[in-house]
Amino acid sequence: MSGSFKMKMALTAMAWMLLVGAGWAQSSCIPPDSMKAKLTGEPDASALNELGVWFGEQQKYDCAARAFASSLQMDSHQKDFAHVAFEFGASLYLSGDASEAISALQEAEKFGYNDIKLHLVLAQALDSTRAAHDAEVEWRAALEIDPEYSDALDSLSNDLIAGGNYKGAVELLDNPRVAPQRTVQQAMNLAEAYARLNRLKDGENVLQDAVNTYPDSMPLAQQLATILTNLGRKDEAEAVLAIARDRQSNGTEAGH
Repeated sequence: MSGSFKMKMALTAMAWMLLVGAGWAQSSCIPPDSMKAKLTGEPDASALNELGVWFGEQQKYDCAARAFASSLQMDSHQKDFAHVAFEFGASLYLSGDASEAISALQEAEKFGYNDIKLHLVLAQALDSTRAAHDAEVEWRAALEIDPEYSDALDSLSNDLIAGGNYKGAVELLDNPRVAPQRTVQQAMNLAEAYARLNRLKDGENVLQDAVNTYPDSMPLAQQLATILTNLGRKDEAEAVLAIARDRQSNGTEAGH
């Protein structure tokens, strides 16, 4: 177990015990009445894990992190240590502590936890700290488990485009897939990659298909208009934008 992970776990557990020691009534982390008996005195790790799950369901992620940290501190040899470490890391991330979440999630990974949720949360945390290269590894690990996972495809292609790896973005998004329909973000990223590689016609084809699939998307229409303009087809570009504006206007009026 890494030193930084152990320190974070101990500090979080200490904060939890201080809150509990002050009395439930004075704590923001109040357990349900049905669990208070299990938590009296020195609760075992399973009771703390159960409490952490309950806090997570209530979206009290800081409280969940404290409960999971206390469980890990109490029993570092528990059977589901890797899963609890993941729950600890995910709770830290959801509570807004991305940098500390990363070490906990990497610890869970180190101890053999290989669930798509781990890779997705860790990738998000890494992206939020601008560690795009490490995030790419995790997005790809998620796609190894589910090659059609849209959020991972969206985010990984975002990272590849931002890093200037346009060929990589094309390889990721233009391969034959079980689900042929791309998201708006994937279509825009693939078209952007083609444009950057001076393959404007390929970019146009991607966007034409996407506009047919998502006719109300103004960003797609604007990107298609840009490519058509660059291809010297300004009249077509203006027509695409006019149709998109008309759709939006009619949609707004219908909404009223």
